[in-house]
Amino acid sequence: SHLKSQDILGKLTMVKRQLRLKLYTVISRAVEEGVAYGVNRAFHYSDAPSVEALQEHVDREVMNALDEVLDYGD
Repeated sequence: SHLKSQDILGKLTMVKRQLRLKLYTVISRAVEEGVAYGVNRAFHYSDAPSVEALQEHVDREVMNALDEVLDYGD
């Protein structure tokens, strides 16, 4: 967005502000959420899921969480 300010002569000038995304934080949160959701899903279907089932659920949910915050430019 732009902010209006006045220069020395009193004329209105536009000051540009930059918005920067903290990409590491966004990705880290998405991965954490995906892992937690994947583990919950694995245990939803079994009291003792296999390593393969756990990996499959976590992988799927991490990718789903990343898909929500990243645009791969397809």
